[in-house]
Amino acid sequence: SGRNVRLLDGTLVQEPGRTGSSWRIHYSLQIPSVRCDHFELTSTKGQGNGETLCRFPAAPGDLVLADRGFCKPAGIAALHRQGADVIVRVNTGTLPLWTSEHEPFPLLERLRRIEQPGDTGEWQVSVPADQGPISGRVCAVRKSEEAIRKAQRRILRKAQQGGPKTKPETLEYACYVMVFTTLQAVDFSAAQVLEWYRLRWQVELVFKRLKQLAGLGRLPKHQDESSRAWLYGKLLIALLTQKLIYTGRAISP
Repeated sequence: SGRNVRLLDGTLVQEPGRTGSSWRIHYSLQIPSVRCDHFELTSTKGQGNGETLCRFPAAPGDLVLADRGFCKPAGIAALHRQGADVIVRVNTGTLPLWTSEHEPFPLLERLRRIEQPGDTGEWQVSVPADQGPISGRVCAVRKSEEAIRKAQRRILRKAQQGGPKTKPETLEYACYVMVFTTLQAVDFSAAQVLEWYRLRWQVELVFKRLKQLAGLGRLPKHQDESSRAWLYGKLLIALLTQKLIYTGRAISP
C-alpha cells in the first residue's frame, strides 16, 4: 500500500574481559530490500544511550516495526509527529493505555476473552503524550499451548535466577502476542497488523550475519576511541558489501 516498511532494533557489542567496554548499535532496516537506512553507535552507559524510537528519523509513509524495548510513549510520539505509523510490541510496564473516556484500559480483562489459540482481538486505545493523546489500537493473538508453556518457563526461570518475583498477571500476559499500532482499522485488520509484525525478526537475522560473517562481535580490547573506530570500520565494510551485492543483482553474471 505504498508504505516504506522499516525495522528498528539495537544490538550489543562487548569488548572481551570483565573490564571491557560495551557498545550499542541502533539500526534501521528497510523491508523488503533488507538494506540499512540509518544506524547510530553509542556506549551502553550514560543517560540517553538506551533503546528509544526518538533517535530514529522518519518520514510520512513510514511504517515502523519495533520490539517491546522501544515501547515507550515518548518514542511513539516522536515518530507520530513526523508522520510515521508504528507497530510496536506492547510492554505493559512502560506503555500506559487509556480508553476514550481517559481511564486506564482494562487490557488483561479484554485479553481473557480470546480463548482459542490463533484467535485475535483488537481494541481502540490511546497513549498519553506531551502534545496530546495518540489514538491507536491494541491487536492481540493467543499463542499456541506449546508457545505459552515456553514463554512461561522463561519467565519463571528468570525469577529463579535472581530476577524479580513473578506476578500472576505476567504469566497471563505471556499467553498472548500484543502490539500497539497507529494504523487505521479500515486499512489494516488486526490479523494483517500481527502478520506485519512477524517481519521484525528479519533484523535479528541481519545482526547475526553482521556478527558471524562480518566479525562485528569480535571487538578487540583497546581504548574506547580505537574500539569505536574499529566498529565504524566494520560497519562501513558491511554496508559497502551489502550495496555491492544489491547493485550486482542487476548485472549479468
